[in-house]
Amino acid sequence: MHTNSKSQHAFAEPPLPEGGSEVGYENMPVTKVPGWHGIIAWDALLNGMAMGLFLVAAVSELAAPAVFMRGAKIAYPVALVLFLADMGLLVLDLGDPLRFHHMLRIFKPASPMSVGTWCLTIFSLPLTAAAGLSLLAELGFDFGWAHILAVVLGLLPGFGAAAYKGVLLSTNAQPGWKDARWLGGYLTNSALLMGCGEFLILSALMRQTQAVAILHTAFLVLLVLNVIPLALLFANLRTIHAQLYTGKQQWRVGVLIAAGTLIPFGLMILNRGLVFILAAVIVLLAQSWLIRSVYVKIPHAAELEVRSGESSRDIAMDGQSRRL
Repeated sequence: MHTNSKSQHAFAEPPLPEGGSEVGYENMPVTKVPGWHGIIAWDALLNGMAMGLFLVAAVSELAAPAVFMRGAKIAYPVALVLFLADMGLLVLDLGDPLRFHHMLRIFKPASPMSVGTWCLTIFSLPLTAAAGLSLLAELGFDFGWAHILAVVLGLLPGFGAAAYKGVLLSTNAQPGWKDARWLGGYLTNSALLMGCGEFLILSALMRQTQAVAILHTAFLVLLVLNVIPLALLFANLRTIHAQLYTGKQQWRVGVLIAAGTLIPFGLMILNRGLVFILAAVIVLLAQSWLIRSVYVKIPHAAELEVRSGESSRDIAMDGQSRRL
C-alpha cells in the first residue's frame, strides 16, 4: 500500500520545465501587466510638454525678464492648457475619475506615485495663478509681485512633476521597466528640451528676435545633451530588447529615434526661420512620443513572450507524453 501510494505520488508530480533546472516560477516574470497602453504614452508626452514649457519660460523670465517676459506671459496659459489635457488623460486612465482624490489622503515621501500626485496637485495652483495673472496683465491689470511669486512657487513642484513618471516606472517590478534606471533622467531632460522648443516657437511667432537667438542655442545644447540619458537608457534595456524584438525591429526603431535627433539638429543649423523651427520641433515631438510608446508597451511585449514560451513548452511536453 505504501509503495503503491508513493509511486502514485511520483506519477502525479508535474514534469519539470525543459532543461530540468527551473522550479516553479523561477526565471519567469510573475507580475501582472498593467492596463496601460497608448493613453499613457500621450500622458507622458503632454506631461513633459506642459512641465517643460513652464520650467523653461519661468527660468528664462526670472533670468532675463526684459528679453523673455512677453513670451513667458503667453507660455504660461499654453502650459496650463497642456497640463489640463494631461490631467484629463491621467484621470481618465484611472477608470473611475472620482478615485483621484483617494491618492491625496496621505503623503508618502518614499513613494514615487504619492510624491508625483502631490507635485501635480501643488503645481496646478501656481501654474493657474501664473496663467491667470498673465492674461490679466494683457488686459492692463498687472500684478507684478504676485506673478513673480507664482512663477517661483511653481518651479520645485513643476520639476518634481516632470521627473516622477520615470522614477515611478523604474522602481517597480515590471519586466524592462525595473531595469530602466535612466528613464527618469531621460524624461526630465526631454521635458526641458520639448519646453525649449515650444517656447522657441512662441518667441518666433511673436517676433522676439533676441529671445529666439538665445533659445535657438539652448535648444541645440539640450538636443545634444538629450542623447546622453537616451543612450544610457538604451544600455539599461539592451537585454530586454534582445529578448523581445528581432534585430531588424531594433534597427528600425533605432533609425527612427536617431532621425528624431539628427533632423531637428540639421534644420536648426540650416535656418532659424519659423518654418524650420516648427518642422524641427514637430519631428522632436514625434520622436519623443515614439520612445514613450515603445517603453510603455515593454511589459505587454514581455507577457506575450512568456505566453509564447509557455505554449511552445506545453506543445513539446504534450508531444513527449503522446510518444510515451
